[in-house]
Amino acid sequence: MAERMIEDVRHEAERGTLLFCLILRKLEWMPFTELRKQMARQGYPMGDAQLQFHLNYLSQGGYVETDTLRSGRVLVEMKRVRATKRAVDLHDGRIPSDPGVAF
Repeated sequence: MAERMIEDVRHEAERGTLLFCLILRKLEWMPFTELRKQMARQGYPMGDAQLQFHLNYLSQGGYVETDTLRSGRVLVEMKRVRATKRAVDLHDGRIPSDPGVAF
């Protein structure tokens, strides 16, 4: 029971840190790999699957947008992500807090 609570709190903090990193980019796009590195620098190293899980959660709340760029000639993809206006409003307290995100 206590382990589950600790995990929930950690996920909330990870999502809050993730949003904060994106908000600092002033709603501009950030490459997925750069976001993963930023999270590690903030003390939250995570793999692609865990980062994608958090992005899916935040996307369903309307806090982030994701996009995939593809090269025309070569099969090269780049995922990118950015915060939305709703994320800024959540951070600034203009909308009710989200129990799954801790700043």
